[in-house]
Amino acid sequence: MKKTSIYAALLACSLTFAGAAFQTANAAIVMRAGHDSPETVPVAKGLAKFADLVNERTKGEVQIQVFNNGIVGSASDYAVNCQLGTLDIGAVNQSVMTSFIPDIEAVDIPYLITTYEQADKLFAGDGPLTKYYTEEINNAGLNLVNLDVWEVGFREFSNSTREINTADDIAGIRLRVMDSQVHQGFWKALGADPVAMSWGEAYTALQQKAIDGVENAISVLDGNNINEVNNYLAMTDHNYSAIFIIMSAQTWNKLTPEQQKIVADCAKEAGVYQREEQRRQAEAAVNNLTSKGMKLTHPDKASIEAKVADFLKEQKAKYPEIMKIIDAAK
Repeated sequence: MKKTSIYAALLACSLTFAGAAFQTANAAIVMRAGHDSPETVPVAKGLAKFADLVNERTKGEVQIQVFNNGIVGSASDYAVNCQLGTLDIGAVNQSVMTSFIPDIEAVDIPYLITTYEQADKLFAGDGPLTKYYTEEINNAGLNLVNLDVWEVGFREFSNSTREINTADDIAGIRLRVMDSQVHQGFWKALGADPVAMSWGEAYTALQQKAIDGVENAISVLDGNNINEVNNYLAMTDHNYSAIFIIMSAQTWNKLTPEQQKIVADCAKEAGVYQREEQRRQAEAAVNNLTSKGMKLTHPDKASIEAKVADFLKEQKAKYPEIMKIIDAAK
């Protein structure tokens, strides 16, 4: 996992000034975007594409500087910093966003979204879930503007303890999870020992044997060199993970209506590219990780779902409106 040097962090902080978006001598609006993984992962590449498109179409009047590797804080900080106006744009995982919009938690329910085709119907472009959650975020008085919903992908499970072939193999394994009651409840129901921590801390925790495993999108596992600290990779596909591209309303309001439209359109266009890149990397990541020595298994998903059936039913019952939207897209 790539680590940020102290020098790089100090350099980034020196660019912060007192606030977030700032204007250069030629009156260009310069915005900072934060992300917590290396520049090679799909979301980071999507942000780079977004920055290029905005710079090109505003003729340099609006510029985006992308800071990866958690240089401008961890993912859990981005939404709050955007609210405060000290960060302009943040790539915020759906689980973190539930602190602000509780019913986003519905998307965290395992085995709810099971194919890319279904995910595209719900999220791509102005898909019904993207539209629903964008309206909810923008109208909630949070001082946030949601530009789009991008893709992290289907989450897989890696560990250093044993091969995972059935639900019973998961019992007793201590793994890093996001700070989400759905994620924690799911793994507890499987008999695992979930530990909530930021993704930026997970690699070191694996090195130090504080945890046995992690779960994340396969492209993220590959991009963070998880093979260096875990031996076993299980293609559980247990959760489809999305990421919200949010913007500070204070920054948004500094833009002209024409600039706002360009930024919004570019976010959507970059989102198309980001999804394509995520799926390309996901396919390549399995071969890459196994070529580096990870033992690959394809667990019996039916045994996993059966073991957590009551938990899944209980979670779905909390969000009838979201379930209607998801069922309509099947």
